[in-house]
Amino acid sequence: MPVNTRSDAQRSRVLLVDAVRTLLQAGRIGFSIPELAAEAGVGVATAYRHFPTPQDAMQAFHRRAIEQLLEAFAEVDAGAADLGPVERFHRFCRTWVEQAMQWGPAVRYIRSSNGFIERLGDGDEAITAMHDRLADVLKALAREGKTTEFDVTYAVLLWITIFDERVVYDLAEHRRWQPAEITDHLTRAVAGALGVKV
Repeated sequence: MPVNTRSDAQRSRVLLVDAVRTLLQAGRIGFSIPELAAEAGVGVATAYRHFPTPQDAMQAFHRRAIEQLLEAFAEVDAGAADLGPVERFHRFCRTWVEQAMQWGPAVRYIRSSNGFIERLGDGDEAITAMHDRLADVLKALAREGKTTEFDVTYAVLLWITIFDERVVYDLAEHRRWQPAEITDHLTRAVAGALGVKV
């Protein structure tokens, strides 16, 4: 495939995934592929080449949101290699809320019928990457005696459950809490659930 064609295809895909976000944030969860194409400003045939169904497009948007969160976590680690485990835990929590404020209002409409542990067992790449990144933070806390012994997968499940984008959305949109307040409350909730000494 020529480079220009490939870059055009990549650009179209980005536009389509961005359009998913726009449609979902507007509450248009039953959109069609032609509607998605119109929102993205691409041809209908192009949209179908990328996403045969609206569900495929929504899953691509969800994967991108997880990838962006993982990239933000990686930036936390890259930017502060000398962080102690407690400060690292706090920065992950703050970063998570900041990210969820951006894509949470759209992602909240996308739910898998499979549970987190089920998807982890099935080898879902994004879920496995999320699990491993969060498990590393929790294991570092345990090594420093900042948390009690725990089943790490269960601990990650609790953390993900408390920081669910629907929770962040609800607190921001319907309680009018600011990101710092959301971060503080959810961080304390996770710390309490896992016995983290912060």
